[in-house]
Amino acid sequence: MAFKIILINLLTLIRIIGTIILIPVYRKMGGFVVGLVSLICYLTDSVDGILARKFHASTFFGALFDGVADKLFTIINFVVLFLITPYALIPIIFEILIIIVQFIKYKKNMNVQSNIIGKAKVWVLAICVVATFMASDIANISFLSMNFRNSILALEDSKLYFWLLFPATVMEIITFISYILESFLPNKEILTTKELNREKEELKSQNMWENFKYIWLNPEYYEKHKNDAYLRKIVKIKK
Repeated sequence: MAFKIILINLLTLIRIIGTIILIPVYRKMGGFVVGLVSLICYLTDSVDGILARKFHASTFFGALFDGVADKLFTIINFVVLFLITPYALIPIIFEILIIIVQFIKYKKNMNVQSNIIGKAKVWVLAICVVATFMASDIANISFLSMNFRNSILALEDSKLYFWLLFPATVMEIITFISYILESFLPNKEILTTKELNREKEELKSQNMWENFKYIWLNPEYYEKHKNDAYLRKIVKIKK
């Protein structure tokens, strides 16, 4: 099980590495190569989730690591795209607003797992981001037909980039609104005092490292608490 958890988190780590290299890759190799890097990284987002469910190896650490990797990778992608077109600014703003809303929900002991709209947003963003990178470097993509490349080059840049990023912008706005609306729903997932006390008893005899493994690296613990008010309420049991 430990090997499976490490493997899954290594796939997530690829997105962190991708985040670090996106800007230098774009500056040195152009839109086509950075588009391929983005595509590979987006694919790891699906693969690590599929493997985690298949192997029953989901953990709170993996969920948190995956979420951080996704947010960083998304924002840096749009920062690079902003070097190409100002239309990338709006998705950046809304991605940051989504992070703020989720943090406020976390502080209020609310569940901050991605909803179905948030998960769909990732794939819309992936398509839009990769397509925009490719379009920015279309003249150098030799395996495409000359007629197709010329038809893209004939388009006005502002209109081309606007429509390529329009779906991503819409999904960012819809996701932001959905998370806002969720914050008004009754919070039924906060652990009760009785449940917290029971967790305290389970952890009493363990040291700090054992507690960390039990809470953050334990698939069974994740399955037991994944629908609770995420981690803020849970980690208080160590205090």
